Amino acid sequence: MDKTKLIVILGAVGVLLIFLSSLGGNGKSRKGSSQSTGASSTPVSQEAYVSQTQKDLTDILQKVQGVGRVEVMVTLERSSESQYLYEEKKSVDAMAGQGGKSRESTERSYLLVEDQNGKKQAVVQSTLEPVIKGVLIVCDGGGDPTVEGRVLEAVTTLLDVPSNRVYIAKKGG
Repeated sequence: MDKTKLIVILGAVGVLLIFLSSLGGNGKSRKGSSQSTGASSTPVSQEAYVSQTQKDLTDILQKVQGVGRVEVMVTLERSSESQYLYEEKKSVDAMAGQGGKSRESTERSYLLVEDQNGKKQAVVQSTLEPVIKGVLIVCDGGGDPTVEGRVLEAVTTLLDVPSNRVYIAKKGG
């Protein structure tokens, strides 16, 4: 019994040290609920993510043979989300006179820490990246099937989106 208690205590201390060490940097773990605040790792804004992704795609696609001038538009299904560490307590209440039926309730409380200013914040466990809904590429080489194939392969590989979410068109005018 004493060895079991010691192992459990050491394990709890180890987990606590891991969580405390993640507060110093932008450490990421798992489990939680999604909401967004200014905790230890701040998610990238939706506009900044879209703008940077469009710029990066434009820069790289201009270097692909036959593409020429290119414009890129990216839309998001959802923006980034923070996952917060929480503790869940379940309790079961037996109800007398109801044929032995019981009622189960769950209480969830988020782990809070104080920052240097004394402000309490939830512990961010992980940040989920934005999910891309679709990509539109308009380029000089858009009418050429070979160029379209290269562009499609590049975009689906870089962004990990299916090909049916990418549309490539020939630049007009």
